[in-house]
Amino acid sequence: MRILQLSFLGLLSATASCATVGMMRELPPDAGQLARYDASIDTIAVAAEAAINQQGLAVAEVTRLDATTRVLIAEKPRGVFSKGEYVRVRIARDSADDGFAAVRVVTKPGYLLEIGHRERAPHVFRALDARLSAQAIGPWPGMRLLATPHGGPPIIGNVMRVTRDTVVLQLSPGSAPRSLAIGDLGRLAISRGRYNRAREGMVIGVVVGGVVGALIGASQESGDWVKLNGVVGFAVGSLVGVVVGGAVGSTARTDVWSDLPLRQQP
Repeated sequence: MRILQLSFLGLLSATASCATVGMMRELPPDAGQLARYDASIDTIAVAAEAAINQQGLAVAEVTRLDATTRVLIAEKPRGVFSKGEYVRVRIARDSADDGFAAVRVVTKPGYLLEIGHRERAPHVFRALDARLSAQAIGPWPGMRLLATPHGGPPIIGNVMRVTRDTVVLQLSPGSAPRSLAIGDLGRLAISRGRYNRAREGMVIGVVVGGVVGALIGASQESGDWVKLNGVVGFAVGSLVGVVVGGAVGSTARTDVWSDLPLRQQP
């Protein structure tokens, strides 16, 4: 009876830690990553649904809260080869009342306790960008921008201002502005967010830590104990490696870049 009770509690705990459409619906309005677009709410909503589908999720719910607010919730059901995932896209008129629409994307893994979950929001934004006109996506002041001159290294900075044929960047806090002629650039891209490499770090940590641990363990004994010590060393090394690798990977941030057409600004 005791075993049955513990099994039931374990199952209840696992179920309680799962994301749901209802949970996504109840998230705060300002949850998730933010991007601003110069397009109508309806235009963005149609593009957002296509972008979500491209990510392998199915739209489960579309809500029209008022004339200027749309909320899309999508899911990838849990299955044999999928842990599941949920995405909420909230589209509303920007509170700054400057004509822009504020789009917030928040994602959750199917199991909330999943370790190393990779944030999908930057990829949703990039897919959304590809479905909107160039005029709708920027660049706007404050955006993180990558500009690559012809024959030169990439330059990354925050947009200070944009004119018809130039973009002015601040490369680091307190640095002098740098003006770049758009006609001199071979690539122009905006950052749609950054994700960490915790998952890759854990995988590398398991492999490297396991091999090193096995070699150290096997070297401690001879004879019949070599194999056993090697297995124990592999297990201990893998455990240490996954922790260290995950921690190191969490600090390595990678931008998701969304390319802009190289054209003179209006």
